[in-house]
Amino acid sequence: PKEISKNLSVLMFDTMGVFWTMKFKNEKDRELLDEWGLKPEGMDVKIFTPVGYFKEYKDKGIPTDYAFSIKPNELDASDWCMSFEISLNDPLGVLIERTINKLKKEKNDFSMDDIIKEIQKDDKSDKHTKDAAENRFNAADGWGVFSEKGTPIRDLISEGKVTVLDLSCYATQGGGWKIKSLVIGLISQKLFVERMTARKLEEYQAVNEAQDPFGIKETKKKMPLIWMMVDEAHEFLPLEGETTATFPLTTILKEGRQPGISLVLASQQPGKIHSDVMTQADVVISHRITAKLDVDALSALMQSYMREGLAAQLDNLPRVKGSAIVFDDVNEKMYPIRVRPRFTWHGGEAPGAIDEKKDMDL
Repeated sequence: PKEISKNLSVLMFDTMGVFWTMKFKNEKDRELLDEWGLKPEGMDVKIFTPVGYFKEYKDKGIPTDYAFSIKPNELDASDWCMSFEISLNDPLGVLIERTINKLKKEKNDFSMDDIIKEIQKDDKSDKHTKDAAENRFNAADGWGVFSEKGTPIRDLISEGKVTVLDLSCYATQGGGWKIKSLVIGLISQKLFVERMTARKLEEYQAVNEAQDPFGIKETKKKMPLIWMMVDEAHEFLPLEGETTATFPLTTILKEGRQPGISLVLASQQPGKIHSDVMTQADVVISHRITAKLDVDALSALMQSYMREGLAAQLDNLPRVKGSAIVFDDVNEKMYPIRVRPRFTWHGGEAPGAIDEKKDMDL
């Protein structure tokens, strides 16, 4: 219902470039949809692409709607060092931290060029260290995601709509997952802060309405509740080590309920994902998995109320598309389900060497 959907917003981080197909109807599965009483439908999805790739995507006819960018001044020295895989205690890390901290004190906004100029002006580091730092920031400038304007965080949140941030342009780039982690971490952190502020205003409004029940009531939220969806989640929340997205995402996992920001994490390797994901998840949906590492990871979460092993439960699932088990950790129950077919075009299917034969009525 529209009166509910206007209070919700979905942001999807597309790491593989497959969710732009949500704009189009799922005509190829029309018969299957008919069985479910559904019709093929496209969705009014907003697609953002990093600013450095936006024109290229447009020229090639790849669906995209808006350019996305980040202000360099929004990153701390620790963010840069983690992205560059440098320790803050190394001479290079010390130089970067000193440079970023100085610029943040002197300027509200600064560009990548400002960072590079400030590095070369540093009189405490040797030429080799300064050149190494400059090379890294020149490389970062080529990622195509930084600009002095930046995309306002509110532009990514639309009432009752789905926004897709397409990060697949970094799929084949060296250090691509580091870049994706940087973007996801920064956006997650900013959205959490925005929702914390919005939640305080909502509580204040609720208090006023309770004290004055006959006053004017505002039903529309100032900022919608947020559902963030992250594909290939084990890359950003690894079992061992961390990325620039790890802390912001685990913060939302642990504290996102109160401000109204929810997280949906998708992974084909649950055995390699951060332990907090398993312990903090309210609902886990598992399709058929066979790797012992993955089965053991899920079993550890559910062992307190399972009557039989998870492997046996998964083996009992019917061999049909969409079959899965839902673990409801709140009620400590487990349900077998079948996920309905998509009514939007499925862009994540594996390609085949043999073309499907199509019958045409003439």
